[in-house]
Amino acid sequence: MRSERDEKRREVLLLTLCALFVGFFVTAEILGAKLWKFTLFGLTPSALGLSGDAEFVATAGILAFPLTFILTDIINEYFGRRIVRVFTFLAIAVNIILQPIIIAATKAPTVVFGGQYSEETAHQAYVIAFGQTPTIVAASLVAFAVAQFVDAWTFTWLRKKTGGKMLWLRAQGSTVVSQLIDTGIVIFVAFVVIPELLGNEHMTVGRAAVISLTNYVYKFLIAVLITPLLYFVHGAVNAWLGREAAEALARTAHPTDPV
Repeated sequence: MRSERDEKRREVLLLTLCALFVGFFVTAEILGAKLWKFTLFGLTPSALGLSGDAEFVATAGILAFPLTFILTDIINEYFGRRIVRVFTFLAIAVNIILQPIIIAATKAPTVVFGGQYSEETAHQAYVIAFGQTPTIVAASLVAFAVAQFVDAWTFTWLRKKTGGKMLWLRAQGSTVVSQLIDTGIVIFVAFVVIPELLGNEHMTVGRAAVISLTNYVYKFLIAVLITPLLYFVHGAVNAWLGREAAEALARTAHPTDPV
């Protein structure tokens, strides 16, 4: 029997994971309007044979989005696939609800005090920073939903195959598969499929494939690099709930695991 203390700690954990998961996803979407260039410890796309580019190009959302990888795996570990699905729909719903608010904010007149720059300059900067095209938003949400379901299924399957052992394997395995799908859907839907359906100029399939592969490489490398953070969060959950309570919660979430 769970004690009242265990129930309260479980409730706090669930609410905390939900808040962080939705928060990081929404943050990644809002930051996504900005692009930046970087190398991976000196490695470039051209050095890896991916393209002729001297640097990787990614949205600033990549700074927050990988944290959803960790949270997805932690949520699945202790609460199961159903809760992952619920949190995914919540994150998508919050993002959709926020779109009219963000659009209204970009349309509202801008006032500047101090005269460092003009109101027009400030307004345009705000629009550029927070304005995203409906095409990008739609593609991103579709990709996120599909990738999350694939991630949850793969994580659960690997957990069963390993008997609940090797956390790194099920975490990285699920991320490798889901992010390949996520990256491909975002690029192809946003820059090939939707523009084609609307009769607009669109990216070639070959170029979309190259960009998808390049984006996938740095997502994969980031996922590998943050593996220690996954174990840290896993340990923090065990410390918060207590090892026995945490293991019992995981068994409840995955009742068909091998004994």
